[in-house]
Amino acid sequence: MLAIPLVAMVANGRLIAGASLPLLLVADVYAVSWYRSHTRWDLLRPLAIWVGLGYLGGILFYVFVGNSVGVIDVVIGVIVLTMVVIQLWRMWRKRPPQAATSIDAAVYGTSGGFATFVSNSAGPVMNTYLVGLGLGKQEQVGTSAWFYFILNLSKIPFYLALMAWTSGGAFFTGESLLWNLCLVPAVIVGVYLGRWLLPRIRQETFVILVLVLSGLGGLKLLI
Repeated sequence: MLAIPLVAMVANGRLIAGASLPLLLVADVYAVSWYRSHTRWDLLRPLAIWVGLGYLGGILFYVFVGNSVGVIDVVIGVIVLTMVVIQLWRMWRKRPPQAATSIDAAVYGTSGGFATFVSNSAGPVMNTYLVGLGLGKQEQVGTSAWFYFILNLSKIPFYLALMAWTSGGAFFTGESLLWNLCLVPAVIVGVYLGRWLLPRIRQETFVILVLVLSGLGGLKLLI
């Protein structure tokens, strides 16, 4: 959630999604390698077809918006702010864990697929889904890590196809990829810092800090 508004300070339009994707993939590799043994594949499989439907919505969005940079920035800003609201609602509601239903898979899969395709910011959607099932922290991290890694990797050919066959600008440029390369060491430092910090900071404190900063970033995109 926080990475997208930060990237939006130096990019706009389609480049927000494209320039943030390689950075997220680097972090995903570490998350998958550390927590892969805790993945609940039985919870991910029912989401697949619905995520694909969300992808279709994201593809149509980029096709019809074309090169309207302002519209893309506003929609990404709205998605970020919506994710902030969802996270706050989940923290406030504290619903008792319940078994997953086909309706849950449809709602969270479609909305998560659209949000991640357009803006790489489906975190709160997945968090709401997994926390609602009563997963422990290790299972939640391991399951979401694979979810993000697979989705982020699968977006690359779609972004390249949209670049080739539609107007609206690039998701990746030589300059953006060079910028990604320069930031990889910082991402790696951040990953290890996060792993060290996780057991040493109250999760509520960390989440609130991320929500406040993400909300400000989302507002900046709208303004």
